[in-house]
Amino acid sequence: MTESPSILQCLTGYIGLMGCGSAEPGSGLYINSLPGISLEMMDNIADAEQKTFLGVWNEIQKRGILSFRTYFMAQLNKCYQINQWDTVECLACENRDLLSTCLMYLLGHELMIERIYSNRINRYTTIDLDEAKELKDYYISKFQNELPLAVQGIDVEKSDCIVKETDCMQENGPIHYRESLM
Repeated sequence: MTESPSILQCLTGYIGLMGCGSAEPGSGLYINSLPGISLEMMDNIADAEQKTFLGVWNEIQKRGILSFRTYFMAQLNKCYQINQWDTVECLACENRDLLSTCLMYLLGHELMIERIYSNRINRYTTIDLDEAKELKDYYISKFQNELPLAVQGIDVEKSDCIVKETDCMQENGPIHYRESLM
């Protein structure tokens, strides 16, 4: 198996923030291109510790990527039995282009949770609260629809994340196929 960065390392910054002179992210996707998400909104929900939209975004990415890892492993285990976290993380990093849309929706979901439970008082956290709840549900629904499709697109046999013996998977290796009618 090739050495792979942790999932936090390879996915942090992969979905970007459009504006304020930021570089284009590796995915070409921006969180604030989703409906209801803007830098202004993110700045207005920032608490004393987060300070600005960048603090909010950094926190959302950490929380969202860790959650993504769990969802990703559960979805992978519908097709395969994976015995090691580092194999899951390697597969996620190796296939991050394929997974980028579902990651963006999960981060949007996490951002709406942050907005709903922000201790700041302004239009984003009061008047527009119903919009945030609807968007939270919409983003998690989009994520749940996208993730199985993305996982089906992963070719584990061609992956550098899987230790192979000759042309076959190891009998006691990190991954085993499961029969599935997905």
